[in-house]
Amino acid sequence: MNTGALQATLARRERLAGLGTVVAVFFACIYFFPFFPELGSPNELTRLYLTRAIVDDGSFSLDGPVARYGYITDLARHGGRLFSDKAPGVGLVGVPVYLCLLGAAGGDAAAVSNTALLRALRIALAAIPTAATAWLLFTLLALWTLSLRWRLLLALGYGMGTAALPYGNLLYGHQLCAFFLLAAIPLILQEREQSRPWRGALAGGLLGGAVLTEYPAVLLALPLALAAVAGARERVRTLLWGLLGAVAPTGILVAYHLACFGGIWQPGYGHLLHAPFAEVHNRGLFGLGAPSAGHLLEALFSSTRGLLFFSPWLLFGLWGTFARLRHPDPRTGRPLSLAIAAGSVGYLLLASALDPVAWGWSFSARHLCPLIPFVVLSLGRLLASRDLVARLARHALPVLLPLSIVAHALPLATFGGFPPDFSNPLADFSVRLLAAGCLSPSLGSLGGLGSLLAVLPMALLVIGICLGMLFAGEGRAVVKMARAGAFILLLGPMLAWRGTPEPREERAFDWARREVLRCQAKPAWLDTPSVACFTPQPSPPTGRMRVRHNPGNLHGSGMPGPPAGTFFGAGEDVRHPGRERGGLFHLLAGATRDRTDPGILHPR
Repeated sequence: MNTGALQATLARRERLAGLGTVVAVFFACIYFFPFFPELGSPNELTRLYLTRAIVDDGSFSLDGPVARYGYITDLARHGGRLFSDKAPGVGLVGVPVYLCLLGAAGGDAAAVSNTALLRALRIALAAIPTAATAWLLFTLLALWTLSLRWRLLLALGYGMGTAALPYGNLLYGHQLCAFFLLAAIPLILQEREQSRPWRGALAGGLLGGAVLTEYPAVLLALPLALAAVAGARERVRTLLWGLLGAVAPTGILVAYHLACFGGIWQPGYGHLLHAPFAEVHNRGLFGLGAPSAGHLLEALFSSTRGLLFFSPWLLFGLWGTFARLRHPDPRTGRPLSLAIAAGSVGYLLLASALDPVAWGWSFSARHLCPLIPFVVLSLGRLLASRDLVARLARHALPVLLPLSIVAHALPLATFGGFPPDFSNPLADFSVRLLAAGCLSPSLGSLGGLGSLLAVLPMALLVIGICLGMLFAGEGRAVVKMARAGAFILLLGPMLAWRGTPEPREERAFDWARREVLRCQAKPAWLDTPSVACFTPQPSPPTGRMRVRHNPGNLHGSGMPGPPAGTFFGAGEDVRHPGRERGGLFHLLAGATRDRTDPGILHPR
């Protein structure tokens, strides 16, 4: 075989390995389906409702979906009409997905349940963008001539060992936004070599689409746009074409704000309907106050929201983002390095300025998700160097990456997130639910497998990847055994250490087990999918539940209470039944004046 043929064979093998990584990440994102009709998921459903409203009603107003399917808490009100309180990107991009389902259903909207639509939207707008971002990372990391093993480790680490995994499973805007931002990087790099109008326009469209999807994306989009212009061969031309590409998403966002809220600078967060939500977001600039070191530490290290608590290996990436600014990389150029550092500072300031209450039932630091792939890129650049931190990272990553994968996969198998109240939510909440036989619905349970068998495919994937990270690659056997020993020593406390039990923790756990997952208190590993873990029975129409809401609640749209009047307000227990359309769930909502224990839903 000649040299050219050998290089082609190696490149083909690398592409196949990269595609295997993409498939693994995609499978991990879609395998579990943590959605519970009794509880709902307002952060997701407000986006789904927008898609429904555009297609079914020809309107941005959510009045129609709310009337048909039930009340949710993530709403804004302006001019006497209801709207989504989120950036509209996901709801808009979801329209073609819904149209495809409608076409398969013969155009009958009643035949497309919200559960089926949510599953399709999660796959199209969360799982696929996450897998695509992992592929982009795999290819971009080749800039620093990293070995195939390290590129695979970092791509898999991103897709399964960061917040990209849970939010690649849920219908939030974070992962679609991350994909848009990262997809602009190859275009920016190519524009440095040879200017092409379509590249500048496409990069501008992607950066504008990121802001259309998540408002805070401007913290990265703007520095990246400036870096693209600064590093381009023909700066004026690149600037003009970039602005032209950004016209469409920017125009759509402006038109949406004008149509829904009457002003260009009027997002839904300025018109929140739910009083506790409004109370938080009326402070400062739509909920952003003065930066606080305490808030930043919580976003990075707390056991519920801490980015580095769940993904400690990203600390090396953050170090690489700032420590190597003095040594600009010729492959990317100083402007791009400065842009990533500026965006990182912006997102960290966002985390420090955001009231922790506004994070809600988040899994890790969800607002930082769009920043994570850029941190991984910085880590790749660090690994290509020979300094002390790079050597330390090479020894630590094969241990920390498997730990992070377990930490992110385990909660998806049970509830999908945490109340913000546990000393160690993995041990206090997820492991206990798993021990009680409480599992999220999954592809396995959908296929009729029993509880143990249903979780087995995902478990085998996680175990196989973790073993590969610990034992694959060059190195002496004693080093690999030391990695495995360190992994076990760290895994034990992560899954077993529990803080001092508190009554509110026990109430939260019992509520999730009995009222949401509806599973038995004893292990039920061999039960069939007919148990309530997989097919929850509807709550009785009577009885009383009081809900203490928390803005940003991952799932909590409310629990059942007695029938009430026409409006949902603080201090009331309100039941809002929806209309069944082909087995559709109905959403329930309630609130209470007493909010001394935010974020926990207390059955009484």
